[in-house]
Amino acid sequence: MIQQQRPFEPIERTTVSERIRDDIHQRIISGELPPRTLLAAERALAEQFGVARTSVREAIQGLVSLGAIERRGNRIYVAEQVLGSELPTADGGKKKIRSLMEARRVLELSLFELAASRATSRQRNDILGLAGQPEPSDFEEFNLVDRQFHASIARACANPVLVEVYGRVLETLIQAELSPELILGIDEGADPAPAIALAANEHRAIAAAFVARDIPAMLESIEKHLGPVEGRMSRVSRRQQPLAAFSSPHSVG
Repeated sequence: MIQQQRPFEPIERTTVSERIRDDIHQRIISGELPPRTLLAAERALAEQFGVARTSVREAIQGLVSLGAIERRGNRIYVAEQVLGSELPTADGGKKKIRSLMEARRVLELSLFELAASRATSRQRNDILGLAGQPEPSDFEEFNLVDRQFHASIARACANPVLVEVYGRVLETLIQAELSPELILGIDEGADPAPAIALAANEHRAIAAAFVARDIPAMLESIEKHLGPVEGRMSRVSRRQQPLAAFSSPHSVG
């Protein structure tokens, strides 16, 4: 299935192939380009980056060597499992999931604070644009938009090590297949639209504070956005319900 991808930005023509490789790789390890994502063709990528196709080809070859992407005929996909980006697979244990969600929140607070002070004007505008998109119509679409939004802010922190660690935590949570009932706090079978609308409003609040460099307001908005998921996870644990009861399409909230 071809997922919608935001265009890559043109870059300066110095160490071009390496910068293209690093840009794509950072989007992979941050989770913005998840496993099995079909990338645009070399010609289209060259247009997005504003460079010669040979530079894109060299970058792609480097990513293939890293094991980050793979070729299938004339198509280019993000690898099923990116080497060097693994955490122990979530085994369904509620304690591990709670720990991962706590780690995600702690990392996100630090990453977003750095990003708010380091982001370029273009990155701020892009993030504001992501938050201002029409609200997703279903949980699967929300999952894609949510992941892109959070990963885009994280990348703006300009610290690739932190971005990679954050991406590992997100990927492990995604493998746990938490349900819309748990992530959005809705009853099983209920219309997710109101909860999605609330989450979209929370994204807009985070983005507005981020663009304004209002770090206290941004951190408060992040806590408001992520805290309820941890609370629901704790309540599930107290009731001793198996996590498998919440299995559904991938999401991280």
